[in-house]
Amino acid sequence: MDVATFEDLIDRLGEDLSRWPDDQRLAAVQLLASSAEARTLYEQASAVRRALTVPPVRAPKGLLDRIVTAAAKLPQQELPQEPASGPASPEEQPNDAQAQGDSAQQGKVLGALLLALCVLPALAPPALMLGEPDLPISLSL
Repeated sequence: MDVATFEDLIDRLGEDLSRWPDDQRLAAVQLLASSAEARTLYEQASAVRRALTVPPVRAPKGLLDRIVTAAAKLPQQELPQEPASGPASPEEQPNDAQAQGDSAQQGKVLGALLLALCVLPALAPPALMLGEPDLPISLSL
């Protein structure tokens, strides 16, 4: 068996050699014993399988409720409406203090969203390293 055939069989039959037909399994075991490239393919396929069988990461209980509650407490901003009779008078235009308050409020929301984007990935399990040298390869069938 050559490496290309071995890779094709892993893609079609999976990395569990015990499920392969006997003649192909024996040839694969021999190839794994003699080829570093085949061992690398086997390790990568095994790592992918392990990554796919990891249970999904769940958000802490009540996180959605806490986010919705916090969002409901934020002051509601109304969109400015242009009068039909032309540009607004100076009295109707927001002053600098109002503009700064609006910017500060927007900054708080943006900050909260950025914090959530930074914290949520930390809840995920560490990524599997492909090509780890200490991954065992079981050649006993």
